[in-house]
Amino acid sequence: MKKLSLLLSALLVLTIPVTAQDRPKVSEKPYAMMQKLAPLAGEWSMVNEYSPDGGKTWSKAPAAVVSVEFRLKGMLLAEKPDDLDTPGFKLETDLSYDQYRDVYRKAVVDDTWGIMDVYEGTLEGDKLVMTNLKSGTTFPMGNGVERAFRLTIKIATPKRMMTIDASDDGGTTWMPAYKLTYSK
Repeated sequence: MKKLSLLLSALLVLTIPVTAQDRPKVSEKPYAMMQKLAPLAGEWSMVNEYSPDGGKTWSKAPAAVVSVEFRLKGMLLAEKPDDLDTPGFKLETDLSYDQYRDVYRKAVVDDTWGIMDVYEGTLEGDKLVMTNLKSGTTFPMGNGVERAFRLTIKIATPKRMMTIDASDDGGTTWMPAYKLTYSK
């Protein structure tokens, strides 16, 4: 009976929401920085457009529903597709803030290559701009060329855009590669 009582007490503590006064001092800055991304949370219809030629032509994929939610007491923002069974390119992302280096980091894994691509960047006005240059998780294109990507995420609701530009020269020049339009 005593073990059951201890277990129930522990479960009760784990289910009580964390309030500002419960948050450790060390968590205040990363939590506040993550809250700047609050407009990204929710269920979205996402349309992905891809340009194989640097933005001259675009192909559009069918709309997909994605859920973006805070986890780990608001310290992680996760984006997951709602339907993993339909054909098409799927990816999952986790985004957090590193208070010691003053950068956001986003880890992206897709269902085609399975490589974890890591982006790092900062807020620039109402946009989060990140690249995978520092992490070295660029994509080999052949003949010694490594393709890097830059994500520009508009912090807005009920409609927002994320553009993804590609670089084959280490970030000296960028060309349009993807446009993702999110609508609530």
